[in-house]
Amino acid sequence: MDYINRHTKHLILLLFLFCASSFTIVNAQEWNTARLSVLYGGNIPVDFNNLSRIKKGIEFQTGTRFGISMADSSVVGHQLQGFTLYCRAFNNQANIKGEVYTLPLNKIRIKAENVIGLESGHSYGYQDLAADWVPIFSYNTASWVDLNWANHQLNISYEIGKPLSEGGNGSLMGEEPDYYNIEIEFELAPTGPGF
Repeated sequence: MDYINRHTKHLILLLFLFCASSFTIVNAQEWNTARLSVLYGGNIPVDFNNLSRIKKGIEFQTGTRFGISMADSSVVGHQLQGFTLYCRAFNNQANIKGEVYTLPLNKIRIKAENVIGLESGHSYGYQDLAADWVPIFSYNTASWVDLNWANHQLNISYEIGKPLSEGGNGSLMGEEPDYYNIEIEFELAPTGPGF
């Protein structure tokens, strides 16, 4: 038992979420509004404090829930038909930083799925976290109806350190113990003619 205690690594990973809307921030697109509301799961502490977690990884199937609000102001030349939800490491961070060591970004994989109101949307399944924008969910409809956060929600799942044999990107066995921290940014980008 003493051997396991001496060699069990404590990897602590904190996920912080930042949400951005690609067209509520930019004044040049005042004809539409959009908002990602974090309903829960904006800060997720992950503690790899035993050998089983280090070998098998951790999956948070209901890690974060977003409510999505989008409205089309019907300005000529711009027809809102949907959105694509993207994610990336905040500020194009190249790796997961610890106090001393680093981990590759792809040790974290992210998936978005419909909870309510976006049944016709498309989930891209688990995608590797990267420094550049990665699409994780898209929703399109020919006859746009405004979305509101209470009736249009997505669940964001996280997979961390899952072994290759189970379809992941590799366990955390062999990685150095540290206090790792990563911030994940999400962007809601409109789709349709004029965007």
